[in-house]
Amino acid sequence: MMQPAPPEGITEDSHQTGDDHRVWLHATFKRLERPLIAYAMRLLNGNVEIARDCVQESFLRLCRERRSLVEGHVDAWLFKTCRNRAMDHHRKEARMMIDSDSTALATASAPTSEPAGYLSKREEQEQLHNQISRLPTREQEVLSLRLAQGLSYKQIAEITDMSVSHVGVILHEAVTKLRTAMTVTGHQLQSKS
Repeated sequence: MMQPAPPEGITEDSHQTGDDHRVWLHATFKRLERPLIAYAMRLLNGNVEIARDCVQESFLRLCRERRSLVEGHVDAWLFKTCRNRAMDHHRKEARMMIDSDSTALATASAPTSEPAGYLSKREEQEQLHNQISRLPTREQEVLSLRLAQGLSYKQIAEITDMSVSHVGVILHEAVTKLRTAMTVTGHQLQSKS
């Protein structure tokens, strides 16, 4: 029985032929599709359709890439490719604003049985969202990649074309700013009570 021809554009690589490669691609897609869409949506001001297009194009590029060249760092490779597609879109549209939606950053906790506790937690999340939106774009992006996507400093460095130490500095600055702002906001709320 003849095996179907590989999809057009897939390079010939000894590791890339057969079911093993298809299984690897499918597992990678299944594992990273949602995180990539969420990341792209933040980069594209919440535009889910364009985010999906960027993710789809990233996976198509992965299909054409030699597995042996990306297998050890496929997560960072896909995030960087997706980021580049989103930045291309921004350049075409002449806007370079990154959405500061922090719903992925603020971990959603189950509401407490007490309405006051639930409201208090909700107010904190709104305050965090407001403070994150005030951070510089680069800090928002690095914070999102680290907290929402769980990527390592090295992966973030690959995606953003920064050094690993610079990623650490930016994260430290962002967290320090957020901690200070949340402390000040918390004191202001307590003084109003």
